[in-house]
Amino acid sequence: MKRYIFIIAALTALIFTGCSNDDDRPVKTPIDPLTDIYGVVTDNQGNRLQGIVVSDGYTCTATDENGVYQLTAGEFSYQVYLSIPAAYEVPMSEGLPCFWQKLTEGRKRYDFTLTPLAGGAENEFNLFCVADPQCQNTTNIARFNNETVPDIAAQVAASTLPCYGITLGDIGWNTENTDYTNDVFPLMKKAMQMDKVGLPLFQLMGNHDNKVIAVSKNDYTVAHDIAAQRNFEYIFGPVNYSFDRGNVHIVAMDNIIFPSHKDYSLGFRDDQVEWLRQDLSYVSKDKMVIFCVHIPMRASNNQNVQAVLELLKPFAEVHIMSGHTHDSHYEHVHGAACGAWWHSTINTDGTPNGYAIYKVKGATIDNWVYKATGFDPDFQIRLYRGSDIFMEGYTPSYQFYYKGDDQIVANIWNADKDWKIEVYENGTKTGEMKPYESNATKRDAWASGYHCGVQGRAPSNYDRTNTSHLYYYTLQSSTASVEVRATDKFGQTYSQSKFTTGLAEDFPVGE
Repeated sequence: MKRYIFIIAALTALIFTGCSNDDDRPVKTPIDPLTDIYGVVTDNQGNRLQGIVVSDGYTCTATDENGVYQLTAGEFSYQVYLSIPAAYEVPMSEGLPCFWQKLTEGRKRYDFTLTPLAGGAENEFNLFCVADPQCQNTTNIARFNNETVPDIAAQVAASTLPCYGITLGDIGWNTENTDYTNDVFPLMKKAMQMDKVGLPLFQLMGNHDNKVIAVSKNDYTVAHDIAAQRNFEYIFGPVNYSFDRGNVHIVAMDNIIFPSHKDYSLGFRDDQVEWLRQDLSYVSKDKMVIFCVHIPMRASNNQNVQAVLELLKPFAEVHIMSGHTHDSHYEHVHGAACGAWWHSTINTDGTPNGYAIYKVKGATIDNWVYKATGFDPDFQIRLYRGSDIFMEGYTPSYQFYYKGDDQIVANIWNADKDWKIEVYENGTKTGEMKPYESNATKRDAWASGYHCGVQGRAPSNYDRTNTSHLYYYTLQSSTASVEVRATDKFGQTYSQSKFTTGLAEDFPVGE
């Protein structure tokens, strides 16, 4: 695929460096001589706000009874910002959440103003999680603008609840030798503005959002890791931050140790763990924590992962949201908005391009759905006949592991062990589908056949063989009319009776 380098003459017109200004509010608290960042936090009526958590990304503090906070900057302090309280609106600037100010040499005071929500804290709301837009050129951005953005906006418009969103990293696409972020970030910033997507969309950093700084592992330092995140911070704001909605504390963190694009890995620096410890120290343990990162954490023993998980343990309910693997495996690892890097309308595991919507009620997630871009929300199943070849006439071609004439396969991308998946033949229930056996090759043959066969892409990147949401069943009659009904853990039932074939009319064409 061609890669285009953009020349953006008016780059600075799309960049902001802060979201609030100092004013004449008197500072009623004595400022410690060692303090080099301080300010006053008030509401829009001038009332001073106590208990508002403020951070420079390394240390957290809270405002006192006079609305005053004080911080001592560290070696790498770059911004000062709020943890937005639940009872206040998300501050916005240029269509994006803006709760931070860039630190300026010679300046110490940074004030903030918050506007109360008209109805107070929202006990129920929807959280949209958008993983891996991963745009590297104007073609990708056009598809994001024309497909993903209006799809999200339509779901927001249809909702009766307040809606908020967060990306889960890889907004842009850097490679080992090429830095596209300077070109892509300003355009993506415009695409994700509230007047387009319909909600405040927070941003989170992924490995492809780092500035290209090639350093050997032996020479790697914390300074290199932080330097790689500066471009993201300059455009989108902090990389480690939090905000509250309702009875939920939402945390976003960069979980990538980044010597280079070749050597990056899952992990957290020691200073990040300390920041999280301080941030969570201000949070009541009966709150739910939604912890947003890019790389899935699962049971990893990578650098400081277990230390982070230990900090999350005391809370009543914790959900980890991630992207990166372009797979909808449970632990809330989300299918990518870009799918197979914008080469089609599906991920390499057959999951449609899309995003997730979580309905939050109180301190729990009451419901969630994976929303396939361009489809109705009830599109949750793709159904195949095991005997079909995908894509016949192309090299390579593939079949499902269960390939008998009387066998069927379903890809149910949001399913987990709590789903019930029933098969009806000629209108009568004849049994339930089972997940693939452990020794089976877990490949969506249709997805691999299109990407590797029709498009000729490398199987090493596009033939996924570890997909966890494939189910199979042996029919009583291979000629029966078939319907699959899948009921999720919330009691919602989805059905599918159309079989997807290897014919061109069923190709997931994207570009």
